Amino acid sequence: MAKFLVVEDDPVISQALIDWLRSEHHTAELAEDGVEASDMLRLYQYDIVILDWKLPRKSGLDICRDFRRQSGATPILMLTGESSIDNKETGLDAGADDYLTKPFQLRELAARVRALLRRPFGLTAETTPGSNLILDRKDYSITIQGEKTTLQPREFAVMEYLCRYPEQYHSTTQLLNQVWASDSDSTAQALKSCIMRIRQRTKRPGLIESSRNCGYRLRLDSVAKRDDSTANTDDEE
Repeated sequence: MAKFLVVEDDPVISQALIDWLRSEHHTAELAEDGVEASDMLRLYQYDIVILDWKLPRKSGLDICRDFRRQSGATPILMLTGESSIDNKETGLDAGADDYLTKPFQLRELAARVRALLRRPFGLTAETTPGSNLILDRKDYSITIQGEKTTLQPREFAVMEYLCRYPEQYHSTTQLLNQVWASDSDSTAQALKSCIMRIRQRTKRPGLIESSRNCGYRLRLDSVAKRDDSTANTDDEE
């Protein structure tokens, strides 16, 4: 699972994109004009931005340029009705990672999204660097040392995000912003319960370590061997 921001003012296209992303169990949010999109990029974290070039109030090109100037690193897939090389060059030079010309097939969009999400961690079966852990998005499973466990989609999304940055702590706010929709009723308790379920399902209580001051992190030493656990599993407050 990944978190997407779709920036598109055409209601037919935007609804098709949102429906498709949610059918793939991604979190998808919509901005219908350029100013709203810039505000959302400033406030929230996303895995991919699908960005239309021509938008009310602020163009996709300006959004992309401003976002990159502010050190925004999220991959951007630019959508446009213009197919000339000059326009593609302009979009890519502004900081877009890929470019898709309208009209397009969802299959092509899906392939480009998969390619972008493989930076740095894949959508399908991938091994976390330096570990014996495999996540497989096809069935939302996690395999550790050959032991496979199937997770619920939200649990899988939390694991997928933590696996992108192993050994790094992430606050409750960061995880909620990344995995839950920004307008949802997500809470610290919802995240705490989700992590408790992951620990129980995998039978590795130290797999996700918590710190009152720092947040949560994936412990690679817990992946490398059976963990019966000395790690702190008291959730942060």
